[in-house]
Amino acid sequence: MKITSFLKKPAYLALAVISSMIFVIIYVYTQLLGIIENFDVWLATIPPENGFLFIVFSILFGITLSFQVYNWRQPKTCALNEKVKGAGSSGAGTFALFFVSQCPACASLGAVFLPLSVSVFLTQYSLLITLISMALLVFTLNYLGAFKKEGGGQ
Repeated sequence: MKITSFLKKPAYLALAVISSMIFVIIYVYTQLLGIIENFDVWLATIPPENGFLFIVFSILFGITLSFQVYNWRQPKTCALNEKVKGAGSSGAGTFALFFVSQCPACASLGAVFLPLSVSVFLTQYSLLITLISMALLVFTLNYLGAFKKEGGGQ
């Protein structure tokens, strides 16, 4: 599989790990609305399933970003229009997750910009929205050829 061979390259593995960590830091910071002292409260109130899905999403985000960089740097890996479409679909998943509160007690970034009814809706369906966002990242990886065999074909 292409994705396993790509992750064996130290530079791309490091990019995946670092981008995942940066995403986690930025996401948690926005969830806390910049009040870092509330991090322990955020950890204590986040439901286990949301925490698990958030970790999986962060890992998928890092892998997707790193794979896109890998594809951009490879000659003739995919056409330019496929690269652009892949970037758009992963961006949609990431953007959607930023407005979802993983912790039911957190205000989230969505509460700052969206009406209360929309924020309540996003919180109520946060698991579903997170799953859809993860599916968009997997779709992006598949679309960019991450699951194709090295010798061609699928």
